[in-house]
Amino acid sequence: MNWPLMEIRVTRFLRFWVASVLACISMSVWATGGSCSGGGQTVTLALPATVSVPRDAAVGSLLTAWVQSPAVTNYWSCNENNDNALTYMLTSLTPSGVSVSFNGTTRVFNTNVPGIGLAIAGATWALGGTQGWNRGTGTSPYITNTGYGPFTGAWSGGSQVAVALVKTAAQLTVGGTVSSGIAAYAYPATSYSSGYQFTNLSVNYVTTPVQIVPLTCTTPDVNVAMGTFKTTDFPNVGSLSPNPASFTIQILNCPAGTAVSGTQAGAIHTVQYRIDPTNGTAATNVAALSGSPSATGVGIQLFNSAGTVFPLSTLTTLSGYNSTSGGNYSIPMTARYYRTGTVTAGPGNTTMTLTMSYQ
Repeated sequence: MNWPLMEIRVTRFLRFWVASVLACISMSVWATGGSCSGGGQTVTLALPATVSVPRDAAVGSLLTAWVQSPAVTNYWSCNENNDNALTYMLTSLTPSGVSVSFNGTTRVFNTNVPGIGLAIAGATWALGGTQGWNRGTGTSPYITNTGYGPFTGAWSGGSQVAVALVKTAAQLTVGGTVSSGIAAYAYPATSYSSGYQFTNLSVNYVTTPVQIVPLTCTTPDVNVAMGTFKTTDFPNVGSLSPNPASFTIQILNCPAGTAVSGTQAGAIHTVQYRIDPTNGTAATNVAALSGSPSATGVGIQLFNSAGTVFPLSTLTTLSGYNSTSGGNYSIPMTARYYRTGTVTAGPGNTTMTLTMSYQ
């Protein structure tokens, strides 16, 4: 009476075991991935041979127009076996931390020239469709990628890149040549696993070399002879020395250029200057004296050509500057002692620093 029951139990066990084997076989087929062919192209992105950059142009300033490769959708031909259709675009460059706007937010990467970055925007295609610029960028080194799946069958894939030079430092103190090299590269994949990423089929996007020329003028030092005065020449606080000392600030050898439309490159657009007292101020817009021994109770005040007090530590625009002709410019000024308190005799010396700003 017990034998039929034992047969039923054995049958159930066998059915469970067979189902487990089939499940394992199914998982093995899913992970096999597909195959791809094609690629191997080198696409040249021709940037300008020379770019002239105002030294103090704002961080994030575009220095070239965008150079864009053709939108190619059939660099690769792939076949899937119930897996993912993928294209990746990457770069080996280091992010600068600066970004610009180009069909969305586009990251800027460091070049070999300090203060000059390369903005890279990318689009990739899988199954003949694009997800646009800068989608799914993630962290470096990825610029963008597209993915569809699971999918079975044949598909084509492609990519497109746009690049531009960007200023990444507050001041461009030295020039140099931005080296040519691979800005970005793209390849297909048929699985998220590294075993099915076809890096040997990469399409490489190569930029041409660019010479960077910082744009500045020269500003020689100025020595101002203030003269000799008596303490009685300053009867009250606010009294000025009787004889103004005239001097001229020279702004020389300003480069001429032609502005590049849509960028901050090609020419200096504006020149500004600022005078800062090295030893601080003794009163508003009055430079304190320096050195020991020194006179007390007086400082030095500057005036522009119209006789108006010149504001210290404040940027002033150079009037009459012409970016297309460049050239030499002069700023006539005068200096006078200004009484700030009880006056005692002694040397009345100080130094001030002239700072130029080129935008």
